[in-house]
Amino acid sequence: MIQKILRSAGCACLCFLVVAGNSFAQETATEKEWQFNLAPFYLWGINIDGDLAAGSISAPLSIPFNDVFSNLQSVFIVHFESVYKGKWGLLVDIDYLDIANDFTLFSGISQNVNLKMTVAEVDGFYRIKHDTHMFDFVIGLRYIEMDNTLTVIDGPTLMDDSQNWLDPLVGGRWIWNFVDNWSLIVRADIGGFGIGSDFTWQAIGLIDWQPFEHVSFLAGYRTLDMDYENGNEQESFHFDASAHGPIIGVNFRW
Repeated sequence: MIQKILRSAGCACLCFLVVAGNSFAQETATEKEWQFNLAPFYLWGINIDGDLAAGSISAPLSIPFNDVFSNLQSVFIVHFESVYKGKWGLLVDIDYLDIANDFTLFSGISQNVNLKMTVAEVDGFYRIKHDTHMFDFVIGLRYIEMDNTLTVIDGPTLMDDSQNWLDPLVGGRWIWNFVDNWSLIVRADIGGFGIGSDFTWQAIGLIDWQPFEHVSFLAGYRTLDMDYENGNEQESFHFDASAHGPIIGVNFRW
């Protein structure tokens, strides 16, 4: 029962993630000095596509949402955001995903795959308001940690590697309160720049509906793409993949 609740509450997360910060609807700066948002529950219908390589072993990744959901071992998702005087903001987002089961990733051979990923992000932002529009200039850091194990069924271990890196990022977020209690939220950022990953980018589009004073609901789509490489030819690690899918969630504000 507990496992079913965990899967329903967070089934798609990641990494990799950030989603609740984009559920921020418009509030006037005169209402209060501090504004807070907390989104501990959201669903990301995540699909993972790309390539994973360690040393001489390379495997194309193609894990659809159904496989992520049915093979989820554990998940933890939380997002917190605060805004001071309607201008200066802080965003904290933590996503943890652990999936493990048998997949056929390459060469028609079945493997047991265990993928653990943590994506933790801390951003600061400055907000400009104009009429029903708000624009946030975002700058921050995104920490990624991955543990990958790839074993042939009834055979040898092909890959057993752990990596972590820190990416600086810059971006923006546009919030348009186009009608009472309804907002359009669009966020985009880029990062890495060879400091952590070679390059990473993220794009999110959401509709936010706030029927209650302290609760809003959101729906949209998110893509997070990472290209990270580390090591020499004999002991190299390369992760070049994107996590993408629809989003639904709930956000609490006060």
